[in-house]
Amino acid sequence: MGQRLMIPGQVILLVIFVINAAISLSVYFTNSKRSQNRLFLLFSSSLSVWVIFVFSIAYAKTELSAAIGIRGASIAGASIPVTFYIFCQAIAAPHLKLRQLFLKSRAMLLLSVIVAGMCCTSFFLQEVTLPNPTNQLRIPEADYGYGFFVFMAFFPLVIYRTIYVFYKTLRFSKGMPKAEMQFALIGMTSALPVALIIHVLAIISGSSQPQQYGPLCIIPMNLVIAYGIATRRILGIERIIRQAMAYALLAGSLGLVYFACWHAMNYLLSDVMKDPSMVAQITAIVVTLISQSPIQHHIRAATTKLIGTKSMDVSGTMKQAGEIFQSVYAVDTLSKHFSQLVQHALNAKSIRIISLEKNQSALNYSTESIAIDKAISTESALIQMAASSKDTICKDTLSRVRETELSIRVQKELNELGANMAVGIFSKSVLSGLLLAGPKKGGGFYDKTELDAIQILCNQFAVALENAQLYTEMQDSKIRNEIMLDQLVSGVIVASPDRTITLFNHEAQRITGIPDDAAIGKPIGILPRAIQMALETTLETKTGVRNMDATLYNPDTEEESANIRMGSAFLLGHDGKPMGALLVFTDITELKGLEEQVRRTDQLSSVGTLAAGMAHEIKNPLVTIKTFSQLLPKRYNDEDFRHDFSSLVAHEVSRIDGIVNELLSFSKPAKPHLIPMKLQDTIAQTLKLTHEQRALNHIDLTTKYNASNDEIFGDAKLLSQALINLKLNAIEAIGEGGNITIGTINCNYRFASPDSRERATTKKCIRLQITDTGKGIERDKLQKIFDPFFTSKSEGTGMGLSVAHGIISEHHGVIEVESEPGRGTTFYVYIPVLEEGIAK
Repeated sequence: MGQRLMIPGQVILLVIFVINAAISLSVYFTNSKRSQNRLFLLFSSSLSVWVIFVFSIAYAKTELSAAIGIRGASIAGASIPVTFYIFCQAIAAPHLKLRQLFLKSRAMLLLSVIVAGMCCTSFFLQEVTLPNPTNQLRIPEADYGYGFFVFMAFFPLVIYRTIYVFYKTLRFSKGMPKAEMQFALIGMTSALPVALIIHVLAIISGSSQPQQYGPLCIIPMNLVIAYGIATRRILGIERIIRQAMAYALLAGSLGLVYFACWHAMNYLLSDVMKDPSMVAQITAIVVTLISQSPIQHHIRAATTKLIGTKSMDVSGTMKQAGEIFQSVYAVDTLSKHFSQLVQHALNAKSIRIISLEKNQSALNYSTESIAIDKAISTESALIQMAASSKDTICKDTLSRVRETELSIRVQKELNELGANMAVGIFSKSVLSGLLLAGPKKGGGFYDKTELDAIQILCNQFAVALENAQLYTEMQDSKIRNEIMLDQLVSGVIVASPDRTITLFNHEAQRITGIPDDAAIGKPIGILPRAIQMALETTLETKTGVRNMDATLYNPDTEEESANIRMGSAFLLGHDGKPMGALLVFTDITELKGLEEQVRRTDQLSSVGTLAAGMAHEIKNPLVTIKTFSQLLPKRYNDEDFRHDFSSLVAHEVSRIDGIVNELLSFSKPAKPHLIPMKLQDTIAQTLKLTHEQRALNHIDLTTKYNASNDEIFGDAKLLSQALINLKLNAIEAIGEGGNITIGTINCNYRFASPDSRERATTKKCIRLQITDTGKGIERDKLQKIFDPFFTSKSEGTGMGLSVAHGIISEHHGVIEVESEPGRGTTFYVYIPVLEEGIAK
């Protein structure tokens, strides 16, 4: 019987030894350089040695081995409180090295050595007697000497000193040392009730040797202490006690509900059913499951009131943070409200939010009255760790893990910044800022719940901060755009696809005479017809136009109010959906006036040039009239003479009148008015006006009218001015003696679209060619001949070709030039012709 029960006891003691060794080694290797971890290994080792000697006592087969076991267990037992005392000293003074701790505890160490030495003498143990083989307890009987009383007196002394260290640390220490001491105290005090529970359970289970289960209390004790000193993130002691109490009360409450329901159903169904136990069990299980949620809720509320906690209210803080993130959009205000919320939730002395941009850092907000605006380099260890780990960095946590060069540098930087915790703020997985939290006001530490919660809050804050930055940029951009739009010298109108005006800037109000409040949100029908049609066309065709001239009229008087030049574009969103039409227009009323003045000046200059040539042509008929007038008195009675005289004078006067009328007609100011006309008739008319200039310079003229269709939309007087300028330019280029060739043909020409070359259209047109045999134009000057005021002559305004280019453009035509120095110049004018039947 005894032999059969030996195996379970051996297994239990072996399991205790292995688990205890595993716990102590795990704590040691977490940070082997930390004094607390080393001394915990020493304390656990003394417990393991004690377990081994207890095992040897329980299963000793000789009196000598039993005596050795008792002496060894006593020595190990004496070392347990001493090593625990030194371990507590390490918790109370974490800055001390191992050697300093042993020197500080040298009195206790010396006393334990003396006691250990005493345990090896007969003064402590005199005799050991093995138990009767029939005795199930198998505990040897020891005959102790007076040294045993000294041994027993040693423990109260060490315990007293340990309690003093507990009291001093718990009262005067703060932060992590205080928390670690609390866990050490709970671990030690939990050993006794756990041992008692294990003993009672062993007796209930019918074990014949309940004392062999006693050492099991070592495992929960060491687990609690190990959790307190080695776990990277620990929960606050209040939260652990509250949760443990909540789970215990929940288990007890559900057990009571189950048994009450089971007994009630058994009682109620005993008269109805022969065996109601199955139904009673199922009913009890269902009722227990249904009751779990409300009971758990009430127990949590009760334990929260009974055992308060100084750690943050996670759910309440998350709710407040959500309200801030939804209602605040300015970056500075958001940083301020979030910092104040976190400071209150963590009970921290200070909170700072630092943004990181390129190679420098900037303080966004600080809850301190005097902010520590210490720059953080992007090469700092703190930034490197935050970017790589993407986790909360806590100074207390760093001291618990294995030290590295990076972690040492991080702890140093946190001390320089006066911070106990740093949390990375990530924007699109890139570190964009840091939240730095100072020490807690009450001297506590940041527990696991707070560290996890603050990381989640910072992740949400990063999103809210990015949204706030985008909102700020959008608002700034909106303000800039509004200012720019109102400062533009061009009118800007935007119409939505449903023909509603959504944008109407200040210049548009001035030009159209429509106020802003009467335009925004109204249909485009309220706009002047030319602008309305341009927007309507853009929305219909989904293509814009450029450089389209139009005239606006006063709706009351029908008089011209402004001349404008418009350009439009069809707007598409980033998703390809239509956004409407944009119209930009400029008031060119003054420009039109200036153009008219330039044309008038150029026209008068041309009139002066033509008049010089026409003087000779007018002089010839005047000579004839003068000669006949002088002969008239002498030959008045000659009837044939009188008849010839009257017909000749009438003819010559008519000739003079025609020349003068042509000159007057050319010099008279004219407003552009495009109507169907024949271009070749206008060409022939201008040849008459330039005839004398060609005759005076002995220049021959060759004409080749090969165009079968010369009907265009044009203004004859404006075209006359352009053609005369081109012909006078050819005459001046030739100088004396040469030839001018003028010809027309019908052809097709690809006219470029105002928007892009890709949308050019081919049209039927008439091409006018003016070729001279003059000196030609140099290549570097060829691109400038149509620029206003550009001339290569010593005299002249330089406006002739520029005015001609403008007139041809107004007729939707194109003027091109080819020239080679010494061989002459050719101007080509392309103007679209009317299709057959349009002019009619």
